[in-house]
Amino acid sequence: MTRNLRADIDLVAEASIAALRAPSILNTQPWRWRLAGDHAELWADRSRQLAGIDPDGRLLLLSCGTALHHASAALHAAGYDADAQRLPDPDRPDLVARVRGGAPRPDAVRAADERLAAAIEQRHTDRRPFGDERPAAAVLDALRAAAQRHRVHLQVVRDEQLTAFAAAVAHAGAVEQADPRFRADLLAWTARPGAEGIAAKHVVAADRRTVAPRDFTVVGGLEPGPGSDRGTVYALLVTDGDEPRDWLAAGEALSDVWLTLTAHGLVASPISEVVEVAAVRHALRGLLGGVGNPAIALRVGVPVTDEAPPASGRRSASATITAG
Repeated sequence: MTRNLRADIDLVAEASIAALRAPSILNTQPWRWRLAGDHAELWADRSRQLAGIDPDGRLLLLSCGTALHHASAALHAAGYDADAQRLPDPDRPDLVARVRGGAPRPDAVRAADERLAAAIEQRHTDRRPFGDERPAAAVLDALRAAAQRHRVHLQVVRDEQLTAFAAAVAHAGAVEQADPRFRADLLAWTARPGAEGIAAKHVVAADRRTVAPRDFTVVGGLEPGPGSDRGTVYALLVTDGDEPRDWLAAGEALSDVWLTLTAHGLVASPISEVVEVAAVRHALRGLLGGVGNPAIALRVGVPVTDEAPPASGRRSASATITAG
């Protein structure tokens, strides 16, 4: 049965609202949505780009990719493919995508689509230490498959690589703390009123880790809890290319991976500093055998408590979605 225009408008409006829950670099939420007839346009919001941390806009586009995938997951749960044109206009590079509801989805994938969309509300960033138990191999395979759906590779850091990976994270953190441009971005987005940025309640109080947590320039207000972090898995999302389309795809993969792990009862937090510092990002290619481009890192683990950390703030639909 053919949908009418009203139904198409409702579909893309609900999808853009679901996308407000997407994760983003320092919770900057650097996107805008414009509803235009039967489709929605996703635009990068350059006013929210981090000039010191992300001068090339790679993490801005990655963040937009998470929003695009969240919208796609909502369309899938509503029973339709997501018909998305990515970076459709070379003369308007900030037009990230046009999205509309596509053909009906097969009944066979309905349950999986609904589980992934349900994870949008369940997903959160958890910076606390995770448990002793390592995520199951079958779940890690599911995460690899989620990334591969976007032609992005998920590379799990092997035990013999962990020392080098931890050193890279620590070095990136030291470089950023010594550079006033990086510090200015961190300060601006950790001392920010309203429903955006990183608040002290989202930052873990000082604790010892194999891989050091990011220094957010605020005193952590979140207790680390009883986790040991011994079962934590560290992974890199890796793209074949290193162009805007690849950065966008990496964001879609990050969203898909994160929603998939959430649906499997796991938790995660990003490690973006290792790609923010160009020298460290290039050095990470050594862990990959010189093949591929690291887009972001992620720590994944089994939670030690059913109590979720405080939810990150979100901008309202009225602030991010316009019609016409």
